[in-house]
Amino acid sequence: MDRIFFSVNGVGVNVGSEVSSTTTLLVFLRDHLGLRGTKYMCLEGGCGACMVSVIKYPGASVEAVNSCLVSVTSCQGWEITTIEKLGNRLTGYHPLQTTLAENNGSQCGYCSPGFVMSMYSSLQNRKLTMLEIEKSLGSNICRCTGYRPILDAFKNFASDAPKPDLPDIEDLKICKKNGEECNKDKCDESDWCFVSDDEVMAYRCIPLCDGRLWYIVQDISDIFNILREKGDGSYMLVAGNTAKGVYPRDEYPRILIDISRLRSLKGCILDQNLVVGAGNTLTETMQILNNVSNQQYFGYLKIIVEHMELIAHIPVRNIGTIAGNLMIKHNHPEFSSDIFLLLNSVGAQIIIVTSPVHSKTVSMEGFLKENMRGKIILNVMFPPLNNQYKLVTKKIMPRAQNAHAMVNAGFLYKLSPDNKVQDCRIVYGGLSPTFSRATKTEKFLKNRKLFVNETLSEAIKVLSNEMVVTEDPPNPSVAYRRQLAIALFYKCLLYLCPPAILNPRYVSGATDLKQNRGVSKGRQEYVSDPSLYPLNEPIQKVDALIQCAGEASYTEDLPCLPHEVYAAFALTTVPLGTIKSIDASYALKYPGVIAFLTAKDIPGTNSFTPAGSRFYETNEELLCSGEVKYFNQPFGIIVAKTQHIANVAVKLVSITYYTNDKLPVIDVKLAKKDPNRVTLFRSTDATNPGNDVATKIKGNHTIRGQYHFCLETLVCVSRPSEEGLSTYPASQWMDGVQWSISRLLNINKNRIDVKIRRLGGTFGIKISRSNQIALACSLVAYKLNRPCRFIQSLRTNMRAVGKRLSCNTDFEIAVNNQGVIQFINEDMYEDDGYITNEPLIQFAADSHSNCYDKSKWNLKAYNVVTDTPSNTWCRSPGSLEAIAMAETFMERITYALSLDPIDVRLTNISPEIKNDVIEMVNIIKEKSMYTKRKAEIEKFNAENRWKKQGKGVALMQWLVTGVSTLDVNLSVYHGDGTVAIAHGGIELGQAINTKAVQICAYFLKIPIDKVQIKANDTTINPNGFITGGSTASQSVGLGVQRCCEMLLKNLEPIRAKMDNPTWQELILEAFNAGVDLQTHSHVNDNDAINYSVLGCTVAQVTVDVLTGQWEFDQVDLIEDVGQSVSPRMDIGQIEGAFTMGVGYHTIEELVYDKATGENLTDRTWNYKVPQARDIARDSRIYLRKKPMGPNLYLGAKATGEPATCMAVAVPFAIREAFTSARQESGIPSTEWYQIDGPYTVENICMAAATDVNDFKFY
Repeated sequence: MDRIFFSVNGVGVNVGSEVSSTTTLLVFLRDHLGLRGTKYMCLEGGCGACMVSVIKYPGASVEAVNSCLVSVTSCQGWEITTIEKLGNRLTGYHPLQTTLAENNGSQCGYCSPGFVMSMYSSLQNRKLTMLEIEKSLGSNICRCTGYRPILDAFKNFASDAPKPDLPDIEDLKICKKNGEECNKDKCDESDWCFVSDDEVMAYRCIPLCDGRLWYIVQDISDIFNILREKGDGSYMLVAGNTAKGVYPRDEYPRILIDISRLRSLKGCILDQNLVVGAGNTLTETMQILNNVSNQQYFGYLKIIVEHMELIAHIPVRNIGTIAGNLMIKHNHPEFSSDIFLLLNSVGAQIIIVTSPVHSKTVSMEGFLKENMRGKIILNVMFPPLNNQYKLVTKKIMPRAQNAHAMVNAGFLYKLSPDNKVQDCRIVYGGLSPTFSRATKTEKFLKNRKLFVNETLSEAIKVLSNEMVVTEDPPNPSVAYRRQLAIALFYKCLLYLCPPAILNPRYVSGATDLKQNRGVSKGRQEYVSDPSLYPLNEPIQKVDALIQCAGEASYTEDLPCLPHEVYAAFALTTVPLGTIKSIDASYALKYPGVIAFLTAKDIPGTNSFTPAGSRFYETNEELLCSGEVKYFNQPFGIIVAKTQHIANVAVKLVSITYYTNDKLPVIDVKLAKKDPNRVTLFRSTDATNPGNDVATKIKGNHTIRGQYHFCLETLVCVSRPSEEGLSTYPASQWMDGVQWSISRLLNINKNRIDVKIRRLGGTFGIKISRSNQIALACSLVAYKLNRPCRFIQSLRTNMRAVGKRLSCNTDFEIAVNNQGVIQFINEDMYEDDGYITNEPLIQFAADSHSNCYDKSKWNLKAYNVVTDTPSNTWCRSPGSLEAIAMAETFMERITYALSLDPIDVRLTNISPEIKNDVIEMVNIIKEKSMYTKRKAEIEKFNAENRWKKQGKGVALMQWLVTGVSTLDVNLSVYHGDGTVAIAHGGIELGQAINTKAVQICAYFLKIPIDKVQIKANDTTINPNGFITGGSTASQSVGLGVQRCCEMLLKNLEPIRAKMDNPTWQELILEAFNAGVDLQTHSHVNDNDAINYSVLGCTVAQVTVDVLTGQWEFDQVDLIEDVGQSVSPRMDIGQIEGAFTMGVGYHTIEELVYDKATGENLTDRTWNYKVPQARDIARDSRIYLRKKPMGPNLYLGAKATGEPATCMAVAVPFAIREAFTSARQESGIPSTEWYQIDGPYTVENICMAAATDVNDFKFY
């Protein structure tokens, strides 16, 4: 029987009928080969965690691919390298791994293997500049670091890096036989090449275990033969399979034909036209076009290549094909295909094979009308265009890279010497499924002089009238896309307009901010005291290297056990109602489904929150037992043989409801109007209001939710044990998991063992929401008496799980003429979701005045319930909303009175911290050259109509209250004096283990490498509190300090008898003397110290007024971290927190169906977080030098969350920029334009209030 042969890390492997059509390379590597260093999250090519390196055939280039997209049966002849082979503890680590670790580029570590493999693949083929390295990482997401240290690490390998002291990665190959550095002069590679070129091309038919047939064909005629024999009712031509990253696919057609090796679909021919094989990957196509662009009549291809660099990212372009992209457009006309747009823009044609002996040539518009059943796209023909033709293309995205177009456009003009239009093509994407060519506008422009104001204004009218734009949520509004389409038309003409004609103030409107961005840079300033080392020493994270090598183990990396099952939630499909009946019979008949569980199968309490505990007032149902509270609420659990089967089968469960016509209330702004949904949490009155009231400012402001977007999703593995259960959850709260399982299953807590090594990022979602997964997983294991693995998909995470609380505020601000607040009336409404449970509003109420004089503040803080999932902890919960509101009040005063934003803030600063804040503000003003830059911005804005700059300021007082209750156990081994620590905190990227090691080594005066942190479990660390709120690191540090002091006290009598012993000698003697070498400490509420973290940020941006796009030019941020235990770790936390905050305020937009409450932004395809090219081009982070934090915590302060709050400076900078644009439209700066939610490109563009009548050349 035919099989697929390839190699993984130099070892030959093969697959055949034992795999299914849905078995990806990722699944094969992890589950079949046990290579779990390759991670995953989105399973659609959007996050980069699953990256591996491949050579597709002998002699081919090394390429990175998303293993989650690649069918394992597509790997015939491939040579695959995973992170395990690149470098490891046995053979030594690769320079990319060590450099990333040394540069603090790995925090939680879950994304690190993917980054390393992406960079490795890119550097294998040619030398890259620093700018090219930054651009190459659009394939990868990191939620922890803020990207700066990752970029700094990898830019060391650039050809233009200053003082390169690292090996040339292009020359440092990995031997495929032994994994060591390859010396080709002494190596015969023929003995490892398992697959010959003939074998790669051999025809094959493989029946897969799910009933599909997988074919590998040698010739196009094979395809027609297969379709004639098997029928064309259910088939798919497979090349890169990247389409599933755009339109997710649960199941594949019956016939799957791998055409990725068809030579007739590859390569190119240059005659009168450039004929490019439609089976070329996008990467191959770009290489072809780039080479041919030097030929006469084909110079325009360079522009196409530049645009193609914005399509997805490099690994997707490495496998996605021209034909594949076009077929997505053909099957989904609403898809804003850049390939279709580019081809249509230049008048390209497609050759389609209709039978073994017939073909036809069609236009791009004709292709969309063609019935493609049983037909094959053979070639694409690019026409020759002389120098009279001018091509301009545009693509507007929500972020710099790896995003589909909100609107894209291509413009081709054939101009006479006097700039008359002889011919033109105007093409759009992203407006509607039916509109792509502006033919009426094209006709209008012919024979007219192009660069004349009258021609421009009339053409805009024609374009506006013929344009068809339709609603397509969650894509931007019709109004914005219509405005944007006209603006792109104008931008193109500004680009083409001769300088002698164009008004100098309009010139900048032609440029694209993101495409013109240069190399980023970062600077971090802090002071450390060598006399305290290793305390206060800027060291590498202790786990960083094994994280970068894929050797660090996470929950889902646990090996599978025999008879293990997988589980997934079945979700409701109405927002409100009562369950009438549930029928799982169809799902249970699906091959591979084992069981279905509902609330009736729960032996104990149907709740995943421990009601009556410190932070949980009530129960939240694990499985809906009757009344549906929100759209996509879990009501059942499917158990199956694989995760994929479980995920498919949940959609087959039939459920009926008793419903009414009542619409869900999903917006806190609406919910607060219903008194039944609102509960007063706290009311405080101003103690010192003033009466010098010159101006009153009234308003309402709303900030929205945010998905946590940790790369490791919610996951748990539960296994029956002789005591009861062993559970391995991805959780920040071991005790909460143990407690909740005990209640759910009605068994004693001491029968439940919870074990955690580390987490792949959390940001709060794994405090209580992880309980839901852990309990469901444990229920299955308990009921079936089989090991269970519950890996919640990203889409279910985003749909069924709560997020950051939305917040709405009604306010009235009274000030005098100098901007001094006389009083503020603030009514704050926090959106809890469908139930008020976690008391996050307390943090908001405590922080409501930020760093300003609270004696002027009247506050009413309300909990509000909406028909959405219960919202939950998210980095700096409550305090972020409160500080953002307080800073917005300062901005309102600034604009109302036309005052400087820093002056307004300092005028109203709280007296208790005034001196400290002024000191930090003065530092940041000097470091950022605030006054100089202010003048430069004013000059820039005066000289430019269509680009505007702005700066924003934010101050912060972040309150730290409480402490994490936990245990610390310290053990010393007599044989070598090494130390092991087991503590109750959870390592989730914040370097809690690194700080514990530094503190231990400092007090015991031993090397850091003698200290090892062990995994956590509820036997050694029972009853522990949440690792969250940035306090766990301090609690662990305090516990370690106490353990060390206790140990030293025990050792003192032995030491006194010895003559200056070494540590190892002292420990051995103590052991022989019967001294207990294990100590224990307990940290609890009695150790709590309340203090505050202060910060100040100045941000600067440039805004493209025409499109709403913006560039983050610079940030200067200073934070008071006390005396840092580990400065580099704290810098990393600040940068990561700030970047997450920037995403929240600018890019990350949650869009819901108002009629159902369904989350429409539930994937990496439509929910975007910042990437490497979205961070500040010039980032400057400063740790305040002087102050000490609480002595109890060795002078250190919390750092994991506060900086998130200072990111509000960025939307303020954007506001200053678009306010300048509004002034040019005749709108005074004192007129406030309200933006609720993030400052997306849409909101920015619409705020600029640009009038198309102002579109002119002169």
